[in-house]
Amino acid sequence: MFKRNSTVILSFYLIISIVILSFNLNPVVKAARDFLFYVIISPYSKINTVLSSIGNLGGNIKDLTYAHQRLLELKNQNRQLLHDLLKLKTLEIENERLTRLLNYKRNIPRKTVIARIIAKPLQQYNKILIIDKGTASGLKENRPVYGFYKNNFGIVGQLRDVKENTSQVQVITNRISKIPARILPANVDGIIVGRESNRLEILWIPSSADIKIGDKVVTSSVSEIFPAGISIGIVVSVSQSGHLPFKSAKVEPIIPAFQLSDVFIE
Repeated sequence: MFKRNSTVILSFYLIISIVILSFNLNPVVKAARDFLFYVIISPYSKINTVLSSIGNLGGNIKDLTYAHQRLLELKNQNRQLLHDLLKLKTLEIENERLTRLLNYKRNIPRKTVIARIIAKPLQQYNKILIIDKGTASGLKENRPVYGFYKNNFGIVGQLRDVKENTSQVQVITNRISKIPARILPANVDGIIVGRESNRLEILWIPSSADIKIGDKVVTSSVSEIFPAGISIGIVVSVSQSGHLPFKSAKVEPIIPAFQLSDVFIE
């Protein structure tokens, strides 16, 4: 449309120009003709520039629209690539976790089931963990639960409230937990009790027992749930129990249950 209008205007200007040039001009008429040329041709050139700009505007808008669509496509592709990369990284981490667990299991001298910790209830901190295995995996209540942490294998707790596909682990820091234990190398027995903190306490140690900070605490052979000799923790302090012929000791668990992601159930 712009091109057709431009041609009509140009034709009109050419006809007028031919008519003016046909006159035998004196200086006055010549001056008038030059002025008329300026008046006629100048607007045409400006109009032609505007029309050309308008004609190019459509192309520019089209180019901008295409560029915008292309940018959106690239953003979507980038988003999908990031999603795929995250998924791949997640699978890689999971594969490393499973490989590590299987290596741990090879070092455990007993048949165990690997379970993943799926919940660490804040209101039950230092009391229970929830795992993703239950009766469907052959688990039963009171079964021993172990952990592997920094190349150490030790007691985490025992099973409670076992359902088909989930179970609770009563950790040894739970106040109701009581485990017969032995302090090495003195070979002195006592009872490990939970204090619902990051420390355990071993009670009923004979006052004459030669125990000291750094001694190892393991499960005792008198335990009805845990096999003998499984690591529990390390003695960090020793104190006398008043006037009674016993003393007690604070014990740091060798396995920090709430830092684990998986456990082993015998």
